[in-house]
Amino acid sequence: MTRTLLVLDMITSLLGGFMELLMLCAGAADRSWTGPARERPLRTKGKRRAQKVGAWMGRHSLRPDKVLSASGERSLATAEKALKAGGWTAQDIATSDPLTKGTLASLPEAKRVLLVAPSKTVQSLANHLRLQIETRSGVLIVLSLENGKASLRHRIDPRELPDHFPFPSPDGPELRLRPAYYYTQSAVIPFRRTERSVEILIVRSSSGRHWVVPKGIVEPGFSPARSAMIEASEEAGVEGLIREKPLGSYTYEKWGAICNVEVYAMEVTRVLPGDDWEESHRERQWIDAAGAANLLDQPALRRLIALI
Repeated sequence: MTRTLLVLDMITSLLGGFMELLMLCAGAADRSWTGPARERPLRTKGKRRAQKVGAWMGRHSLRPDKVLSASGERSLATAEKALKAGGWTAQDIATSDPLTKGTLASLPEAKRVLLVAPSKTVQSLANHLRLQIETRSGVLIVLSLENGKASLRHRIDPRELPDHFPFPSPDGPELRLRPAYYYTQSAVIPFRRTERSVEILIVRSSSGRHWVVPKGIVEPGFSPARSAMIEASEEAGVEGLIREKPLGSYTYEKWGAICNVEVYAMEVTRVLPGDDWEESHRERQWIDAAGAANLLDQPALRRLIALI
């Protein structure tokens, strides 16, 4: 691996002599993967451990100002899982070619920077900073950089963190099986107007056993309406005009607690072809409102369809 270079004197002078540097090792890889190494996904445990680290960061108010990630799938997924579990958007992650290659010529101008890369790269960074720190997949290193010198503040191993997540915020009193944002969801009822009536687009559930409408978790940084539009595109392969005001909401139990779902109506303006439909393995069909109400698995949706 090419020797890592950190221009600490220049960076710390620009920042008034102090900054925090967080280095997160990419989570463990899926061992069954046979494709390109760069696209190797996280194991389920790797996702979970990244979320645990993110929840710890949220609890300690360590929101990064800048996030740089190696471009491999494991590093990017680790960064996304950690940020969202901390309650922050994952939309501002920047990929770094030098970091991907195991080098780093400089750091962004920010008070707190998060780097996400394979553990070997993080180990090289630590060694160059003359720090004796053991790294492994999923571990978070928190450093203070002051006047060109680095000191270790925390070494967080997700295996030593609690298995449950605070709710409803990073410092919330309740503990749940999944990160807090999982329990805030939105759904969309796609519809079109015909000469005879209003038709509803319904799709098969991921298991194929039920008829549903697109629904998903509202990710940090997205509004419920924006999230609903994304679900419509991914799950049903449609785009359209969504009403700003929700039709209503309902609750259901999952992951050991109650999820709240806001439901929106969307008039479809475009049906995506199969090649552009991300989840084209699902079956979809247009059906009149009465028929959709009878077929849908979620009873609460029946009364909402009548409001379109």
